[in-house]
Amino acid sequence: MAIVKVIGIAFVGLICVGVLREVKPSLAVACGIVTGLVIVYTLLDEFTYVISKFNELAELAAIDNTLIKTVLKIIGIGYLTEFSANIAEDYGSPSIAKKIQFGGKICIAVLAVPIITGIVTSIADIAK
Repeated sequence: MAIVKVIGIAFVGLICVGVLREVKPSLAVACGIVTGLVIVYTLLDEFTYVISKFNELAELAAIDNTLIKTVLKIIGIGYLTEFSANIAEDYGSPSIAKKIQFGGKICIAVLAVPIITGIVTSIADIAK
């Protein structure tokens, strides 16, 4: 199970961050970032699995591949935004974290426009 690996890596990272925070605080932040990156790397197989399942569902339902790519981009932006905002908060900059979150929301809104347009167009066509 991937979650057991993630929790194990997280606990080791937490211990390292705790020790480094006392000895060399600047390295504690770097250790936290590296821990996060190792966790993401550990989950790459799961990400690949999710993407392949999305593609299979798109083929099965005869959905345009562009739509699936857009949805995956939106999910990716959400995860990257949260990860980056958490790093900013860990570094002691909650105001920058909020700006990162705002930027992520704007990017998601921009990507969602074509999807919403397609839905509204489909509904309008059905209503005719």
